[in-house]
Amino acid sequence: MSLLHLEYRLAPEHPLPAAVDDTLAFYRALLRDGISSSRLIIMGDSAGGGLTLLTVQALLARHLPIPRAIITMSPWTDFSSSARNTLDNIHQWIEAQFQRQING
Repeated sequence: MSLLHLEYRLAPEHPLPAAVDDTLAFYRALLRDGISSSRLIIMGDSAGGGLTLLTVQALLARHLPIPRAIITMSPWTDFSSSARNTLDNIHQWIEAQFQRQING
């Protein structure tokens, strides 16, 4: 098993689609070198998880073979601030957990 880590261009100096373009170029190079897409897994965490999803979306749009699997951990997918209520409620949850620890 091999693991490759891609150093892609980062925002804000290089806004989208720079990172997606870098990832696609790397993926295409692997395919050109004879590596089957069935042996590839794309993985990303946080913003890299969002990049993973965007990369697969770009592969599909270009009719390129998709990887065997993708793994995303806490991908950034929603910047609409619709989770504000969840963030407000987290304080109540933390306080309740703290009280449970103190009171047994």
